[in-house]
Amino acid sequence: MARPREFDADVALEQAMQVFWDMGYQSASLSSLTRAMGISKSSFYEAFGSKHELYLSALEHYNATVSGRVVANFQESESTRVAISWWFEFVIDRMAGRGSLRGCLVSNAAVELAPFDPETQGRCREAMNETETALVACIDRGQKTGEIRADRKAADLARFLITCINGLRVMAKANPDRKALEGVAEIALSVLD
Repeated sequence: MARPREFDADVALEQAMQVFWDMGYQSASLSSLTRAMGISKSSFYEAFGSKHELYLSALEHYNATVSGRVVANFQESESTRVAISWWFEFVIDRMAGRGSLRGCLVSNAAVELAPFDPETQGRCREAMNETETALVACIDRGQKTGEIRADRKAADLARFLITCINGLRVMAKANPDRKALEGVAEIALSVLD
């Protein structure tokens, strides 16, 4: 009979997500993960299988929590412009205002591991599609109300804005200057006019 777990798996997963977000997949060692998670190696393997399986779970957790806030913002905001502006402010605050240069865990995974790992690529694609779908619907609502220009496809505008957000994250890693990031955001948002 298996012993009951002596740790909260959800808390351990959150801690693992933070390690992967800080260090990336390759640099996150098993000892750094188990230390942050507060569990032994045997508990790690019993509960999470492998580092790779844990990473995939961490990506799903990130999508449900951090990315989930962005998706909810697009779905729940009464104003398309407010929702999209909030998204840019959210990213700029995280990259410049709080001194965190971690970027987006999904984007980091897409660059670091997805080209070599179909499972990671699939998780990244799912997460990005979920954000894109919510943003397209948000832009479509704004086009119907006249808040957003209607002469461009909502999907094209969404993909452009996602590309700008990811570019901001990369730019901020090298130069987290808030004014520079805000200048880029202002020009990106002007495509909605």
